[in-house]
Formats: sequence, C-alpha cells, structure tokens
Amino acid sequence: MRQPTAPTFGPIKLAEGVTKRHVLSYLFAAGISIGMFTYLMTLTPYILKVNLGIADDQLGRVAGNLQFVQELIVIASIGWWGAMSDRYGRRAVYIVGWIIMGLAYGLYAFATSLPQLFLFRVVFALAVAATTTNLSAILADYPLEQSRGKMTGMAFVLNGLGAAAFFGGFTRLPDIFQQQGATELWAGRQAYLLVALIAFVAAIVMTGLKPGRPDGVGHKAPVLQLLREGFRAARNKRIGLAYLGAFAARADMAIISLFLVLWVMQASSAAGLTAGEAQARAGLFAFVCVITAVVWAPLFGILADRLDRVTVNAIAFALATVGYGWLGLLSDVTSLASTIPALIFIGIGQSSTALAATVLLGQEAPKEFRGSVFGMQSFCGAIGILAMAWGGGQIYDRLGPNTPFLAVAAANALVLIAALVLRRLEQKS
Repeated sequence: MRQPTAPTFGPIKLAEGVTKRHVLSYLFAAGISIGMFTYLMTLTPYILKVNLGIADDQLGRVAGNLQFVQELIVIASIGWWGAMSDRYGRRAVYIVGWIIMGLAYGLYAFATSLPQLFLFRVVFALAVAATTTNLSAILADYPLEQSRGKMTGMAFVLNGLGAAAFFGGFTRLPDIFQQQGATELWAGRQAYLLVALIAFVAAIVMTGLKPGRPDGVGHKAPVLQLLREGFRAARNKRIGLAYLGAFAARADMAIISLFLVLWVMQASSAAGLTAGEAQARAGLFAFVCVITAVVWAPLFGILADRLDRVTVNAIAFALATVGYGWLGLLSDVTSLASTIPALIFIGIGQSSTALAATVLLGQEAPKEFRGSVFGMQSFCGAIGILAMAWGGGQIYDRLGPNTPFLAVAAANALVLIAALVLRRLEQKS
C-alpha cells in the first residue's frame, strides 16, 4: 500500500498535520525575533545617556547589570514557559509572550529612574523567556528529521534579515525622529513605541500556528515533572553538548547588542558625534555582523544535514573562537579596515554556533518532552548571557572594552574542546 506523501514547504518535508500556514506564521516570528530580543538592549545606552543622564564611565556596569537582572528572570521562568508550551501548546504561549513584549517596549523608554528601568526590564525578560523557548521548539516540531537542517537554516536566514533590519534601519530611528523635530528624549520613545506595535502584530500572526499540544505529547504532565525531564535529558551526552553550546552561543549574540554597540557608541561620541549619530554608527557595525550571518546560515544548514551533528558543532565553535578572538585583539574598533573583517568572521561563527546547537538538540530531544528540553537549552543560554552581562560589564569598565570579546572567545573554545572529546568517545564506542 502506497504511503501518504509528507506535506512540504518548498524543499522542506513537514511533519504530519503541519500546514504551510503554520510554517508561514512561524517564519514571521523567526523574522522578527532576534531583532526584537536585541533592539531593546541595543538602544539601552541611548536611554541611559538621554533619559537618565548616566555618566560614560558607568555605562558598562549599568548596562551589564540590567542584562544580569534580565537573565535572572529568564533563568527563573524559561523552564516553566517550556513546560507550559508542552502542556498547553506552542501557539498559546507564543501569543502571550508577544503581548508581554509589546507592553515591555511600550513602557521601557518612559522610565525616569534606574529602578523603573530595572522593573520594565523584568517585564521584557518574561517575554523573552516565553518566545525564545517556542522559537527553538517549533523548529523541532514542524520539519521531518531529514529536513531539520534546511528549515533551521531558513529560520536563521530570517532571524538574520530581521536583525539586519533592526540594526541597519531601526537603530537610526532616534536620529531620524530628531531630524523631523523630535527632542532626543521623545525620539527614543517614538522608536520604542513603533517596535511595541510590531510585537502586538506578532501576537495576532501567531494565531496562525498549529493549535493544541505538540504531537508526541501524551497526557498533560505536571509542570515540575516536565522541568525535571528537561534536566535529566542531559544524561544523553549529545543533549549535554547542545546545552553547553547554548551557554556560549547565546552569550555570543548578547555581546554584539550589548558591548559592541556600547564600545562603538563611546568611541563615536568621543569623536564628537551626537547620541543619535553614534547610535546609527553602532547599528551599522552590528549590521555587518548580522548580514554576514544571513548569507552564511543556509550554507551551514546544508552542511548540518550532511555531516555528523557533533562534528558540525566542533566546526561551528572553532569559527566563533577565531572571530571573537580576532575582534578582542583589536585596539581601535572604529577602524573599518581592521574591524569589518573580524565582524564578518563573527557573523559566520555566530550563526554557525546557534544553528549547530539547535539541530543537534532537535535530533536528540524526546518528542514527549521536547518543549522542556528546549526550555532547558534556553535556560543554559540564559546562564551564558548572565555570566557575560555581569562579568563583561565589570571587565569592560575596568580592563577595557575589548576584554568581553576575549572572554567569549574562551567560552567558545571550551565548547569546541567538548565537541572534539565527545566525537572521539563516539568513534571509540
């Protein structure tokens, strides 16, 4: 008897019950997610200087502390969000997450004190936790195994295009609004309100996702049981490697939006640029990194479907180690000739590490606890950002703006070593 043909989305073979509408709704989220996650951080130096008047020699620590608090909340809640998505479905959690994110963006630029800013960052952290878990889990739910790398590559291309739009265009919004007559204060507020609107639109689009709980999930297990299963899954050494990879890969993404932007903004301001002009220049540098990731992601996605997934992780983290080490050794980040090649290499490494950890986990995660496993991966990523936000902020102000990049290079090198060790152990067994 002839087997029914699997549904497809272009070259991607989809799991049973997944339609093109479900995929398109998810790809919309993929297109805006990274930009939405990072834009608030990217414009934080602007808010600190313009809204609150924080001195330059304190910016690194304050920005790092804000990120530290955000990641504490993410760590505390992301496993719960992952378990809830297994219990009630990806669509419901995604809709709630985007609504919370819209509220966070709407409030953030109206903070008049540091305590208020920290409070609004907590709201944003809850949104990031809810949406991050589903961003990864759906990549495991929707494609068949033989198409996992292709769909992940497609999602990462859209991640990058969206982030490029935010870095290359949206970071210029304060400067554009000032040119149209807005004050520096209101230029920042208008930029954040526009992004808040995008988050609310995303909540509406998410109604097009596949309803109900994910396939393969049986009874509605208690949330604490789902959390425990996510932790226990690390007994599988490949899942453990994916968790470790998430620690470094998420720190990779945070350092660009947090410390690269801050470094470029301070150097540009010292050269006499306004806050809006300095923000635009910082966005341009981040754009170079992101657009490189866009171009590279589909190529690496094809590679990920052809090689052993542990080998893919070793290659990815080797690339990232070189890129961040290169940038960390530079003395002048405003030099185009020396900085752009390093940023291109970082873009390659950044997309490679994120994709490699995701496809490895998608291959190994048990269907019945997939949301919990991806929630735990996001938890490990949050730990990585937490360490980089606090530690990076300290060494940024005390040892120099290049030192956080050297620290991230070291973290990527540790994952590279772990992947090589696991590869060796599997070859012997």
